Amino acid sequence: MQKGLDQIEFELVERIYKLFLKKFNGNNSEFARASHCSETTIRRVFRKEQGITINLLLRMCYALNINVSEVFDGLHTK
Repeated sequence: MQKGLDQIEFELVERIYKLFLKKFNGNNSEFARASHCSETTIRRVFRKEQGITINLLLRMCYALNINVSEVFDGLHTK
């Protein structure tokens, strides 16, 4: 079960990362400000050193101007 959860989190972070590159051109500082979190948190999540919480997911989606459901769209879970 844990392996499946880790894979889902990996996919979510990858999707957010791609959107982040488009909107913020790789600028971690700008994305952190828009997400109301620290730049360190952004870097750690993208490097897979820190898990993403629901709170952080919501903040990132807000900064990217997308609904949370858009990030989950097409993600296959059991």
